Amino acid sequence: MQVALLYGGRSAEHEVSINSALTIHQALLQAGYSVLLIAITLGGRWFLQHELNRQFDTSQPLMLRPGLGIFKGEEKLPVDAAFATTHGYQGEDGNLQGTCLLCNIPLCGCDTLSSAIGMHKAIASALFSAHGIPTVPSTTIDCYQLNTLNRGLFDTICATHGQNLFIKPENAGSSVGVKALTNSTYHAFLEAVEDAKRYSERVLVQPFMKSIVEVECAILRTEDGTLHVAGPGRVIDPAKDKEGFLSYAHKYGQIDTAHIHVPAKLPPAMENQIRNYARNAFLAIKADGYARVDFFVQGEDIFLNEINTSPGMTGQSHYPVLMASIGFDLPSVVTSLVNHALQRKREERGRCFTPPKP
Repeated sequence: MQVALLYGGRSAEHEVSINSALTIHQALLQAGYSVLLIAITLGGRWFLQHELNRQFDTSQPLMLRPGLGIFKGEEKLPVDAAFATTHGYQGEDGNLQGTCLLCNIPLCGCDTLSSAIGMHKAIASALFSAHGIPTVPSTTIDCYQLNTLNRGLFDTICATHGQNLFIKPENAGSSVGVKALTNSTYHAFLEAVEDAKRYSERVLVQPFMKSIVEVECAILRTEDGTLHVAGPGRVIDPAKDKEGFLSYAHKYGQIDTAHIHVPAKLPPAMENQIRNYARNAFLAIKADGYARVDFFVQGEDIFLNEINTSPGMTGQSHYPVLMASIGFDLPSVVTSLVNHALQRKREERGRCFTPPKP
């Protein structure tokens, strides 16, 4: 069976995607699959690769044909399923997922809807709140407000969330464009919002929560429909006191790199509640395949921070560690995801698309 591994992408998380692909490539080979390497450039073009590295070979461009699949010239590539390690814009936000569906390519993981909801944090938080899951209080600054930022908006936000603010793009990941402000000034606020809006059409402002424990759960839905929830694990960030949050550099850098410790060593009842919230969040957005769900714990309070429908799979990533803690190594994870993608494709083919007779 041949699996197309899609990586790169038109996203600020392009490098993270390549790192994830290196890990998943080995897992797919260990699981016994033949792997077709497909790189997506920062310009959004797809190219067939003979080797997986950071320098893309652009000599073999690919075309996607709705209803048919992936083509190199007039030759259709033999693809049984696809696994995308793409993150962020156009790779994790439903665009790639919808493209694969239209082109008749079974894709591992979440579908168009759940990917889009998971990526847009304000929308996801509203949905989670509607399902009784506590979330971090937030204010969303839309694209029109971003063009007319004024002191009044800053004062209103501070009256709502306090002077300590956490500012991030509303639909981006990997802590790209994130700033934590202590005793924020209007000038610092403007700078942080300007940076965040480089990565997103909307910006999210939250209270900067101190004295918190960050924990994460990993979820895998196997082909029999069972939801396996691993964790919670506690995020250990040696540089947290310096940065104030888990930054891009400390997620993926070589110095003071954050890691996860399983178990989280929270009270058993609290850990059970976190797992329940993770499971309910996964179901609330109609997620499928796999996801990582991140939480803040402050005293006895639990807040769902965000859900990641295409979790990182780099050497420093937390999802593989969490799944290993309940007995799933990466080859078994990817095998389950491929089988599940094929099963969903069979179910989709069995649905009725014939218009009813008048």
